[in-house]
Amino acid sequence: MMLARSMQSMVLGVGLALGLLTHGMYSVLDQEHYAIDTQSYLVPAYHLLHGEGYVNVLHKPELRRTPGYPMLLVIFSVHPLRLEYLVLLQHALCVLLIVGVSAVALRYVGSSAALIAAAVLSVDFATLRIANLLMTEIIAAMLIAAAAWATYRVMTKPENAVRVSAIAGFVGGCAALVRPISVFYFVPLSLCLILALKRRAFGPVLVLVVAFLILPLLWATRNYIQGDYFGLSTIGAEDLLYYRAAGALAIEQPGTYLANVARINLVLNEQTCPDLESQYHRSCSRASEAEIASYATRKGVSIILSHPFSYLRSSLLSLAYIIFGGGAEALSRVTDLSPRASEVTVLLFTIPEACLAVIGCWYWYRREAPLCGVLVLTVVYFLLISAGAEAYSRFRVPVMPMYSLLIAGGGVSIAQFLKSRIARTRSAVLTRPLQQPNSSYAGHNSISQILECRWM
Repeated sequence: MMLARSMQSMVLGVGLALGLLTHGMYSVLDQEHYAIDTQSYLVPAYHLLHGEGYVNVLHKPELRRTPGYPMLLVIFSVHPLRLEYLVLLQHALCVLLIVGVSAVALRYVGSSAALIAAAVLSVDFATLRIANLLMTEIIAAMLIAAAAWATYRVMTKPENAVRVSAIAGFVGGCAALVRPISVFYFVPLSLCLILALKRRAFGPVLVLVVAFLILPLLWATRNYIQGDYFGLSTIGAEDLLYYRAAGALAIEQPGTYLANVARINLVLNEQTCPDLESQYHRSCSRASEAEIASYATRKGVSIILSHPFSYLRSSLLSLAYIIFGGGAEALSRVTDLSPRASEVTVLLFTIPEACLAVIGCWYWYRREAPLCGVLVLTVVYFLLISAGAEAYSRFRVPVMPMYSLLIAGGGVSIAQFLKSRIARTRSAVLTRPLQQPNSSYAGHNSISQILECRWM
């Protein structure tokens, strides 16, 4: 027992060391903490900090950014704290997630899976890069992982189902206020509970959904009262037209996909003002953000419904960018590799990881089916809902803890398969009967014996 505990502590220590090493090195090598989208979080945080309310640069109600991450920016803008400390917190949370996935893999599979999961999450370049930026993904990853784990606990320990379901739902709702794309995450979580608890699922599912939707509905109501828009964020409407619909049109055009998306995005933006003026009979400069969002939603849906198969092809291509992109920019920033060499290097990691993750789904299903359901449905939900022309490897970061566990399961499955094949091969060699002498050699012996008898 003492030896087993010592081995577990050593494995978790290795995971902790890997996380500290990779995130510590990256934070030293890359001092850039501001991404393109960072400013859009800093503006409402600045106004909120100075008592001006949650407003945008025009001092109108902020409808694009949900308040989760800007609230953190406000907290870390108060003296003696600094925004750089939030970056350190994000790196620390990544290290905590590395130790967490190691502990889960160690508990249900073994030390090999724990080390694989820790290694995958530690050297994921996209995660390293995003942890170093003032962006939402790491905070969202922590909240999503917590909601997923709480849901799993409800599935396996239903005696505390109501209380833990409420925790899972509330944490999931907080994730939606950090990244609005999480707003329908209660659907896969509820499906997990239904599959596990069956007839007993009604109460826990109801509690989870209600707890999940409390904060998003409150924020949507605030947006409706202050900005005449009932929804979490107008960014979803913008993405629907200028990226999702643009991707459906772009993939039909000759040339490279991303260049076509950029060109069609520009065309759609140029059409927006005349269309708004025609629809509302006034200057487009007077159009509210809610009116622009409504227009973008209608036109985006119209284009997608007119090109359904092109939209599907565009989504699949975007999904490939998410899965296989892997953070080549991060590798290029901290090494002397060219962008092209970085992309090729990253593919050497991401392609095998994707294959192992697929194998890992089956492995985890045989090993721990309830946990497998949570892992698979979480990863599938976030990958599919993120698959648009705007997507890249950053969109995979919130589910990397779950993805790394699937990869670890696949790695262990392959290792066990190879070990069994080697064992069968050795067994076959050791038990193979000795060869009988061939006929020519036997004949030679008999002739020698005859000659020997005659000589005698």
